[in-house]
Parts: sequence; structure tokens; C-alpha cells
Amino acid sequence: MSIIGAEDEDFENDLNDVMEDQCAHFNNIDQLKERPTHLLVFMQHVILQFDPAPLLCYLHAELFKNLSAKETKKQFVEFYNTFLDKGAILRVVLPANVAYELDRTRPDLLHEDTQKRYVQEVQSLQAAEVAKQLEDFRQKRMMGMTPNEAELIDVENHYPTDRVPMEMKEKSVAENLLDKMSETQPTIVSDEEKCQSIFAAVAFFMKHLGVKTRAVDSKKSRGGFFRRQLVKVGYHQLCKHVVLPFFPVTADVKPKTEAEGTRRPEFPTPPFFCRMVTSLLINP
Repeated sequence: MSIIGAEDEDFENDLNDVMEDQCAHFNNIDQLKERPTHLLVFMQHVILQFDPAPLLCYLHAELFKNLSAKETKKQFVEFYNTFLDKGAILRVVLPANVAYELDRTRPDLLHEDTQKRYVQEVQSLQAAEVAKQLEDFRQKRMMGMTPNEAELIDVENHYPTDRVPMEMKEKSVAENLLDKMSETQPTIVSDEEKCQSIFAAVAFFMKHLGVKTRAVDSKKSRGGFFRRQLVKVGYHQLCKHVVLPFFPVTADVKPKTEAEGTRRPEFPTPPFFCRMVTSLLINP
């Protein structure tokens, strides 16, 4: 049986106080969305452990609070296609009255005030799940079981100066994290279509916080975020470079000259094999 002295208790209490201070940024989502690095780390935790649709829906709903009537009309259709439509990959649970009205009316025909009200009601319904995910993150972080702890410590230990204020530090680390997430996304989410939808939603919201990713061309549309490029190899280009040890059946034919008799024969790559290799490279 171990005996815990007063000094050990003081050390343990100090350690708990430090961990609670570090987790203070994760007390509520409204506080968290002001810290890009912390938010991005939390989002990755949710993607790994939960269905990220409620969190992403909640965050995207926040964007409607500062939109004009014209922008609301445009963004609501995107919001509907991403989170509300019955066939949406990131579909969330809807309030019964909202689901009923959307079944009867096209989303683009709704008045902008009605659209904003529906968005707010949908967001409110996701709040409980987001709070549950935050609580899980706080508990897991205290046990050292959350991703990208080094990046969080780097930001939290940063001393703000006029040259590098805390906001700049947050955005810089968040941009590096976002690029790293774009490279590792296939290992995080196995379903390619869902993977694209999730990371497009992540990048779209982070862009509104001033965090951009170098992995995405700024001219591409929102739906094109993190889309993997497939390099297709042409048939003639492949045949030009592929050399295979095929040995055709030969007859006893005497060379015309002595030089031809010592020359190594050249065997062309059979066309059917080039087609087969091309198919495997393009469609692995």
C-alpha cells in the first residue's frame, strides 16, 4: 500500500489545475471557435471518434448570423444540400417541423427570414451532441489521448508580442495542421465521398476564420476541396517505357550477316499487356 504525503497531494492538485486551465478553451463551442488551432484539433478528434456531421452543421449554421438576405438565399441551398437533404452525406437530425416544411417546399423558395429561422432551429438541435463531444475531448485530453497535443502546447506556451500576436500564431499553426489533415485524410475516413464532404466542410469554415490551406487552389470551388487528382497514363506513353522479358518462339533462322548473329534481339512489349498494365495503374 502506497502512502501519499502532503507534498504529493499538492503536486497532484497543481497538475490538475494546469490541465483544467489547458482544457478551459474547450468548455464551450462559442469560446472554442475563436481559437482556430484548438478548434481544428477538436474537429479532428470528433472526425476520428464520432459522426462529425452535428459539429460541422453547428459551425456552418454560425455563418448565417452575419449574412445579408441575398447571401442567405445562396448559402441556404448549400447548407440544405450538405446537411438537411435526405440524400446528404452529412445529414443531421432535423426538428420535426423543419423536416415537414422542407418536404413540402423547395429550399430556394423559402423567404430568407424563414431560412435563417430553420438554420437556427437545426443548430439548436445539434448543441447537445456538440457539448457531449466537447466533454469527451476534455476527458481524453487529460488522459493524453487526443491528437496534435504538440501543436496545442506550442500555441498555449506562445508569448504574444507585437510582431507575433496570439491570433497570428493560432492561424499559422492551424494552417500547418490543415495541410497535414489534407494529406492524411484517406487514412482518417475510409469512404472517399464522405471524406471529401467532411474535409470540404472543414476547410470552408476554417477559411472564414482566416485559415487557408496551401493544399487547395484558391480558384477551386468549395466542392473541390481536397479532391485527389488521378494521373492517367496514356497507352502509347506506357508502352514506350515498359520493358518486359518476353521470349517469343523462334524458328531456326540463320542471320544474314555475322553482325546480326551477335546482336541481342529486341522484343516489343505485346499491346495486350500494355492495355492491362494501363488499366491497373488508372483503376487500382
